[in-house]
Amino acid sequence: MLHTIFFDLDNTLYSRQSGIWEAIGDRINIYIRDKLNIDENEISSIRSYCRENHGSTLMGLKSLYEIDDLDYLSFVHDVDLSCILTDDGRLKDLLDSLPHRKLIFTNSDIFHAKRILNYFGVLEYFDHIIDVLTLIPYVKPQPKAYIKALSIAGLPSADGCVFVDDMIENVEQGDKQGFLSILVGEPINNTPSIPDIFELPELLKTYT
Repeated sequence: MLHTIFFDLDNTLYSRQSGIWEAIGDRINIYIRDKLNIDENEISSIRSYCRENHGSTLMGLKSLYEIDDLDYLSFVHDVDLSCILTDDGRLKDLLDSLPHRKLIFTNSDIFHAKRILNYFGVLEYFDHIIDVLTLIPYVKPQPKAYIKALSIAGLPSADGCVFVDDMIENVEQGDKQGFLSILVGEPINNTPSIPDIFELPELLKTYT
């Protein structure tokens, strides 16, 4: 029986087409350029290196330049949500329809997560926000990030747990850890997938 859903935040609870991730990406580039004094032509390769070798840009920059977590996260998430997102009430209706326990499991920080959830008026639906600061020194898709998330949730294993994310590498790792792992986005291989978060209830019916 499915009892708990671990939700990713960015590009999962809201549409990838919203533009938030692009706005955050621009802020990351500015941070690397202005605060680390790195030439713009090198930024793309540095970010790719960080993600491939450390799981996220933040963890890579910490390893390479010993940056401050909170300073970085505050800077890159400083975007005006009201100019990007639209709350049509659908997310709240979706969460209302799901009887499962709900948690956020994100590589973003708790402050950004709370801004997003409060914007949509859904913060109260989530028991925990398991964020990048809580997960240190791990991030998705590192296996120990999933083990730590389960521990924080007070669960001995991923049995009965659903994991929903927009990144295929995160979803594949969730599957390896025993979650029913669902990709939000275009189908890839045989991974269970939905085009957007609002299709989740129908998909879960096939597993009950």
